[in-house]
Amino acid sequence: MSTSESAAPPAATGAPPGDRVPNPTADSGRRGHLEIGSRVVERIAQVAARRVDEVVRQPATFGSGLPNATAKVAGQHVRLDVEVAVRWGRPLPQTAAAVRSQVAEQVSELTGLVVDSVAVGIVAVAADAPAQAATGAGDEDVT
Repeated sequence: MSTSESAAPPAATGAPPGDRVPNPTADSGRRGHLEIGSRVVERIAQVAARRVDEVVRQPATFGSGLPNATAKVAGQHVRLDVEVAVRWGRPLPQTAAAVRSQVAEQVSELTGLVVDSVAVGIVAVAADAPAQAATGAGDEDVT
């Protein structure tokens, strides 16, 4: 590839002599490709799930805490499994729908991948400590 095909003249770009500046008219396919790893997609999904108000973060002693996500990336498509903990008293079907929507939107927007599915598992319900103390909930003797 000649210099005239791959770089604009330094004087035209303001770059110091010797610095190569990509030619914006060059075919983008010849410059390379982007590969997004499943770990990156999983991290984006975890952060997106935490942005739903009803979802709470739960640390884990071993392994990963909640929310947790697994992604299967195949070409430009991805399938996600997301596990979350939800605040007590929140409607679970609506919360799962909100997580599904938020995760799909964020993963698609930030990666450009096509999100084929987002399976949401609500694996824990967390009681709000202040609400328990105020109402006395959780103090009953169950026999």
